[in-house]
Amino acid sequence: MLEVVLSRIDREELVRLTQELVRIPSVYRPEEQEGNETNAARFVADYLRNAGFETRTEEVAPGRPNVWAVWEGDRPGRTLLFEAHTDVVTEGSAQEWDHPPFGAERDGGRIYGRGACDTKGNLAAAVGAVRAIRDSGVAFPGTLV
Repeated sequence: MLEVVLSRIDREELVRLTQELVRIPSVYRPEEQEGNETNAARFVADYLRNAGFETRTEEVAPGRPNVWAVWEGDRPGRTLLFEAHTDVVTEGSAQEWDHPPFGAERDGGRIYGRGACDTKGNLAAAVGAVRAIRDSGVAFPGTLV
């Protein structure tokens, strides 16, 4: 079963998805008392919808929407929740970066940019995992959120 699911993962698609997410500035600046995650959340919702998932978005605070999608397996079972956030900490001085903070440049097998590992890359991996499970056709008892 695992080999079937893993064979459905498109690594280049996950890299592209991570890069697109990193290129969306979604810096949370607490002093402004408003989030800047709407564009990132909209991108995630559109991506999931285009991949065939039903999505739901709820703005829990100004500029800070949550997006979720649910996929029901072939029979009842436990629920597995994948979680990630789209906000990132401030980028600081661009002169201190070796790569642009929102450039999502690939260098030496890595993607550089704000949020690449906290947690936009994680989000891309979770989306890829859910798609691979669904698209593999293996029997799955439960729900993926």
